[in-house]
Amino acid sequence: MKNKKEDIMNKNKTFRKLINGEETEELDSAVNLIIRTKCPKKWIIEDLETGQRYRANGSTEIGRMFTLIAPD
Repeated sequence: MKNKKEDIMNKNKTFRKLINGEETEELDSAVNLIIRTKCPKKWIIEDLETGQRYRANGSTEIGRMFTLIAPD
């Protein structure tokens, strides 16, 4: 059960609702997520808010490293 202090702290935060119903805090600024690997094509990333999935395609060019996977 949340206490009053937690409720006050959460009023100033923005949360996003994920597909599974969970809520997650949105940060004030973007962060970099970095995957260091010798085998990039084995990686898939998934947006748990929208359900979009991307597979690494082996490109080393920023902005072109992932290809959208068509939904089922």
